[in-house]
Amino acid sequence: MSDDEAFDQRLLKPAAAYAKLYPSIIPRLKAAYDSGHPTVRAVARAMGLALERAGGAREDLLRETHRLSPQETRIALHLIDGGSVATCAQTLGVAESTVRTHLKSIFTKTGVRRQAELRTLLPNR
Repeated sequence: MSDDEAFDQRLLKPAAAYAKLYPSIIPRLKAAYDSGHPTVRAVARAMGLALERAGGAREDLLRETHRLSPQETRIALHLIDGGSVATCAQTLGVAESTVRTHLKSIFTKTGVRRQAELRTLLPNR
């Protein structure tokens, strides 16, 4: 996989999540990127870097504030971003029961009682 293809995948993955709310965004982003215009590509790269940094900051905040393990952090972020236990298990390649076990630990460490309350863990999400 070339650097451009790897970049495309990193950019399209968060865009796919956004596309659940706004389905027309993926073809528009792809068309803009495929145009090859240097400014569009520069903006796309900047967006990708910003998304990576923001993701890292969110992970750091959860780990430092609530002492979550790396796997617990991944699960919490998946659920905070609107995912389900089933999609989280599929994404991480584990059983749903494993996700639920980690979720119990997340609840204990964070003091929340429901998945919907996880969103309160990240201010200005």
